[in-house]
Amino acid sequence: MDDEQIIQLYNLRIAQALTETTKKYGAVCYQTANKILNDTQDTEECVNDALMKVWNTIPPQHPENLAAFLVTITRNLAFNKWKHNERIKRGGGQITLMLDELSDCVRGYDDVEKSVDVRVLVKSIELFLDTLSYDARTIFVQRYIAMRSINEIANEYEISVSKVKMSLLRTRKQLRKKLKKEGWL
Repeated sequence: MDDEQIIQLYNLRIAQALTETTKKYGAVCYQTANKILNDTQDTEECVNDALMKVWNTIPPQHPENLAAFLVTITRNLAFNKWKHNERIKRGGGQITLMLDELSDCVRGYDDVEKSVDVRVLVKSIELFLDTLSYDARTIFVQRYIAMRSINEIANEYEISVSKVKMSLLRTRKQLRKKLKKEGWL
């Protein structure tokens, strides 16, 4: 079933929409949440919450890209769950490190959500990513979207850890400069 048909099921409030969404995008949502949470039970809860949020959001919204819409919701819910868990145990890890790395480029989610139109910011970042070389864009997306460690990226692309770090540093500097120029920072 294609995305438009699934969205039509949501619009008609037919429960099969959830089944079709799970069949088509359940695995990618699970993988997205699990990269952040690294806990089976929390991940399953997050994916279920994402499906419920999509059910409650469509209609009135009509996403142009159902996969991106669903993954974004899943990621946001997983981050919220992760923040909650971190408050409880006050631990550290890869997510903290990645968020710290990006903190110079993008304000915290709460600030952005309150002060700017998130879609415009996302579009600006997407346009920025389009200007990057294939290697720089791939490394950046693997790190900050797919939530992969620097070592994982280096091993997969058979490059040195220092090359990955340098690429990320340069890309963050470019992103910060672009966002500052556009008035986001």
